[in-house]
Amino acid sequence: MTGHLVVGLVGAALLTSAPAVAAAYAARDGSATFTHTVRVIPVRGSIAGVTASVNLDPANLAATTGTVTVPVVNLKTGIGLRDTHAKGAEALNTAKFPNATFKLEKLTGGKLVEGQTLSTTASGTLTVKGTSKSVSVPVKATLQGGKVNVSTQFKFNPFDFDVRYPGSSDSVTVDVTFVLNAG
Repeated sequence: MTGHLVVGLVGAALLTSAPAVAAAYAARDGSATFTHTVRVIPVRGSIAGVTASVNLDPANLAATTGTVTVPVVNLKTGIGLRDTHAKGAEALNTAKFPNATFKLEKLTGGKLVEGQTLSTTASGTLTVKGTSKSVSVPVKATLQGGKVNVSTQFKFNPFDFDVRYPGSSDSVTVDVTFVLNAG
């Protein structure tokens, strides 16, 4: 009886100390929207085609790493000339830097539970127009049917990334949403 108890305790210890298993998740058709003031006029726009590649363990979010890519070359504000200027060399320079990226280095802990939305913080490196800065952004994630719905809203100063558009303000509000699928 004592031998079985010892074997059982060792087995339980191995199970509880086993490292978390992260799986590859990807998103293909996410979107981003933004609001930015130019010459006191709020400019709203969208960017289609946001993608993400993430290693995620829903039971241990602290182990999550990955990259989110926002194709700024797809920027649309509803006015073609304004879009051309925003994509130009002084502003985003999309000919040389077609994407903005966020490299996720740390996600606050917790776990995803089916049907519940978890609020967490993602820390990592945001790269816009070839300039990289460390940022932390709030994230909401909902596990639903094996998929993870992800959304964030945050602000940043475009001047910190050498994005200079005549008459623009020092604040951009960005909303990003995408759905991660396993495999």
